[in-house]
Amino acid sequence: MAISDLECELLIKEEKQFSDLINPLKLGPAPISWTREIKGVNSKNLYLLDFYRGSFELSRYTFNKRYKQSIIIFRYDNGGRHTNPDGKSFDGPHIHLYKEGYNDKFAYPIEDIGIDNSDSMEEVLNKILHFCNIKKIPSVEISMF
Repeated sequence: MAISDLECELLIKEEKQFSDLINPLKLGPAPISWTREIKGVNSKNLYLLDFYRGSFELSRYTFNKRYKQSIIIFRYDNGGRHTNPDGKSFDGPHIHLYKEGYNDKFAYPIEDIGIDNSDSMEEVLNKILHFCNIKKIPSVEISMF
């Protein structure tokens, strides 16, 4: 299934909220992974927000926002190397935005959405939620160990 760039832009801008506002978003300890449902406030659109933090490289983590379960419209990787189909490369933190015909294969600088290299994991999460127009969010629980 594919969507257009315009549809993706509208989906990102749509006002959203978490379906479960009671249970906190846990950012640790590693290894940890979870998926939380997000819904459009004025639509029936459903999204999923994934978080993954592995046990091999404890400092690395990923946020992934999906639409219709399989369309990745946004992804944040705090580390690693990525090369776009056009040859442009990124070392370290970068974001992926859906691009028609390429899905999430293109990466962009984190500064494009206001994230700074010095931001904490919680700050990154908050900026991602703001960028994706998610208004109602549960509390965030952080444990590094």
